[in-house]
Amino acid sequence: MKNYLIPVLLLSSLLSLGCAQPPLVIGQPAASVSKEEVVIYYIDRPRCNFETLAHIRVTGGYFTLESMLGKMQKQAAKVGADGLYVLHTQQLDVKEYLGTAKAIRCLST
Repeated sequence: MKNYLIPVLLLSSLLSLGCAQPPLVIGQPAASVSKEEVVIYYIDRPRCNFETLAHIRVTGGYFTLESMLGKMQKQAAKVGADGLYVLHTQQLDVKEYLGTAKAIRCLST
């Protein structure tokens, strides 16, 4: 194999890891917030009335569930959500997860 092909193959492999589709924005997004401001609702339903700002879907290349949730949380922060309501997670392989969630904004508690 040619020496220049090895870096190209490595780069393409790295780019395929952690595929996250852009959030499907369905509500009125707000100014982005920091990832740390987004509360993750993983087991329990949010205890507030909320509106959905976007649907988020990520697949593959995440070594842990926490790293996948972190990616979802980051995407929710980009649309100004204050919560991430996780709908589904699944481990497909030892190093591969997929998940869906809603980026939400609480209206009242």
